[in-house]
Amino acid sequence: MPDVTLTIDGVQVTVPAGTNIVDAARQAGIAIPVFCYHPRLKPVGMCRMCLVEVGTPKIDPATRQPVLDANGQPVIAMMPKLQTACTTPVSPGMVVLTTTEQVKFAQRGVLEFLLTSHPLDCPVCDKGGECPLQNLTMGWGPAVSRFDYNDKVHFEKPVKLGDLIYLDRERCILCGRCVRFQDEIADDPVLGFDNRGRNWMIISKSDPPFNSKFSGNTTDICPVGALTSSDFRFKARVWELQSKPVVCTLCPVGCNLTLDMRHDRLMRVMPRENAAVNDIWICDKGRYGHRFIESPDRLTTPLVRRDGKLVPVSWDEALERVADQLTIIRARHGASALAGLAGPHLSNEDLYLFQKLLRELGSENIDTGSGGPAALPPDEIGGLLAPGPGTDLSKLGAGTVVLVVGADPEEEAPLYMLRLRGIAQRGGKLVVAGLRPAKLDRSATKVVRYRPEGELAFVYALLKAALEAGGKPAALDRVHGWNELRRAVGQSKLADLAAACGLPVAELETLAKDFLAAEQSLIVYGWEARSAGPALTEALAALMMLTGRVGTANNGIIALLPGGNSRGAIEMGVRPDAGPGYAPRKQRGLDANGIWAAAQAGKVRAIWLAGVDPAAKLPAARAALEAAEFVVVQDLFLTASAELADVVLPAASVAEREGSYTNAERRVQRSRQACAPVGEARPDWQIIAAVAQTLAMVPIGGGRNGPIPVTAEAWEYVVAADVAAEIAAKAPGYAGITYAALAATGTGGSWGRQYDDAIYYDGTSYTNNEGVGLALPPALAKGVTLTFTGAVTGFADDRPLLLLEQVLAYDGDRHLRGSKLQNLVPAGHVAISADDAAKLNIHSGDRVRLTSAAGELVLPARVLADLPAGIILLPAGLADVTAAAIETGPRTRVSLAKVVMG
Repeated sequence: MPDVTLTIDGVQVTVPAGTNIVDAARQAGIAIPVFCYHPRLKPVGMCRMCLVEVGTPKIDPATRQPVLDANGQPVIAMMPKLQTACTTPVSPGMVVLTTTEQVKFAQRGVLEFLLTSHPLDCPVCDKGGECPLQNLTMGWGPAVSRFDYNDKVHFEKPVKLGDLIYLDRERCILCGRCVRFQDEIADDPVLGFDNRGRNWMIISKSDPPFNSKFSGNTTDICPVGALTSSDFRFKARVWELQSKPVVCTLCPVGCNLTLDMRHDRLMRVMPRENAAVNDIWICDKGRYGHRFIESPDRLTTPLVRRDGKLVPVSWDEALERVADQLTIIRARHGASALAGLAGPHLSNEDLYLFQKLLRELGSENIDTGSGGPAALPPDEIGGLLAPGPGTDLSKLGAGTVVLVVGADPEEEAPLYMLRLRGIAQRGGKLVVAGLRPAKLDRSATKVVRYRPEGELAFVYALLKAALEAGGKPAALDRVHGWNELRRAVGQSKLADLAAACGLPVAELETLAKDFLAAEQSLIVYGWEARSAGPALTEALAALMMLTGRVGTANNGIIALLPGGNSRGAIEMGVRPDAGPGYAPRKQRGLDANGIWAAAQAGKVRAIWLAGVDPAAKLPAARAALEAAEFVVVQDLFLTASAELADVVLPAASVAEREGSYTNAERRVQRSRQACAPVGEARPDWQIIAAVAQTLAMVPIGGGRNGPIPVTAEAWEYVVAADVAAEIAAKAPGYAGITYAALAATGTGGSWGRQYDDAIYYDGTSYTNNEGVGLALPPALAKGVTLTFTGAVTGFADDRPLLLLEQVLAYDGDRHLRGSKLQNLVPAGHVAISADDAAKLNIHSGDRVRLTSAAGELVLPARVLADLPAGIILLPAGLADVTAAAIETGPRTRVSLAKVVMG
């Protein structure tokens, strides 16, 4: 669209066609005050604060040409009434006046009317100090009011909208921002208006009230203190806060946050703008789920087991105990007797040093996560085929096709739901395919529901249709296994694959053609897809490679992995085969499940756990830790695993240390230290380095693997930046990604906090001064191997129902300790379809027995009307659900029966 030139207060400005007057004025440095307008929401012109005089060139009705004055300039016909600048698009030759007496009179009148019902409680209002109503009243409002204070409308206050948000209706100016955010951005139509006139008010329309995982964003964009957070209400004044930039580690999005601290205490968590990651939004888990850093249950000192009890000791004694035991066990039983697991919440620096030390000791028994029946090999495809540098989902729309397979983004990575929904709103095609409904279905342009056990057949059918529809990029000839896969697919019939997944051939052909023909093609997959096994991810990789755009911006695969840094764990080599790009090992080590089995068999004697708690949910892990000769745990809390340890080391939280994290799109971002560690806690990388330096001084040597090849000189790291520099020098793809480089990647946007830009309020999100991160280059050049095993076959187990683990955002995650989100964690249950419930005479709340080849489990039932028949959902992350008791693998067949109380 062509640009448009207009004049605002005598200043000529050129802007893109379709720009409204408010944004055009801002580009010219001219202030037009607003309340209801927000750059991320559709303009509605509700508050009338942006009224301006507008004129356009007068047109001769006969010639349809502009009428010119004596000087040859267009005659401007001013509109008879003031216009709302937020809803009025610019046009060629338009003239806008923002400071005339008529405009000033309207602005004073709007503010005076707003203050007739708004209470004068600024001294106690949480918005004080960052409130647009305060600022605009000072700049544009009347000095006095003609209205009597006693005539103000008084409502009950506050109104509790759930556990997280409070509403002071007296303060509300009815701008509708909160309602519009929930409707337009979050797709949670839970707020609305009620009554008319002076009693017009915001109400909650959901049960439970304000049922949304994005409710906290409304407190940011509310231009007054009507909506406040129960987490921050009456806790501090904004001018007392020191803002520290961190990266959220609670899911793979890697949202940019700001921790607002007062005297080393966390007052609130706010979004930090990064258009390529989280825009200006964060989910409620990221906002309210960081209270764990101040939990009274935090470990504050090292513990060593003496006489069967864990007792506090000095760091020197704890480190010596760890070094001595690792050395002795290695000497007696060999390096293969050592094993370690590191959690996906740890930083790149922690993970890199963890695998480095274990490999220097000679062990390849390294994995991330806790393992268990549903554990899978580390996800490699998502890293090799991730979107290339320059990817920005916020800019995608028409011309983009996104295929979401087996994922529930709202639960697994909430901000991705907003970003994928935004692509569809901007004209992109969003295809959501899965075994069961997800909230993202409501935003999809196409919903695909394949049969249980039919997801692999679905992806193979797309691959077959894509091969029949077009050519093959020459680069595929360099991919190991491609020719074999192509031949195997060629031998399959599309009709047979379509029948196996339960979808029409024509629908599959259309999906494949659209995906190949798109300007940008993205695949997003989550837990449900990963639980189908590696063959499914490899088929998705082959489909993505057929586009010929792998490694380019806005094209590729995004895997929704657990935790905030699972992708970083893979990149750092925390896996039995050292990860892509690392030198291949002659002998693959043990994964988590292999470690448990080997420990119970006496082959693994020492287990080191960093940021994981497998004993809490896995009987096999508990048995392994009990059988092991030596267990060391470094963590924030005295977990179930730590209670079995011989040495427990207190680790610092994400708020108490620096670090870098790699999100699902392989974007590396830096997180700063916001406060001092509690007690004697240390960052994980410091703990690992201290163990290494202590090992270097242990006099015991020799044994089955020779002297310990750990030297103190190689472990002399002073700050986290030193470790990051080594990663940049040695880790594939991380070349040049130093802390200095991460800090120099731009500001992430031009909107800042309200008191920095008092005329254009988009909320209390923070300008990003820490950089927006650096995307890793594509790693497709080598290491990809594809296989084809044919369509999914049925289970040997003939039990009638398919059990799927369900990932929930609010589950038994220990990081929710101390937060009000704990009240939103559901009790343990099993979800069944209405059809299956009717057949078995089961109602919500009835206790049911799940039976598999591995065992049985009794839980209350929850009947879901939209769940397909034949599928059982088990939220395995809940504290009172022991999924491992019945799981036989990622997919488990079960039978179900109602427990009759008698």
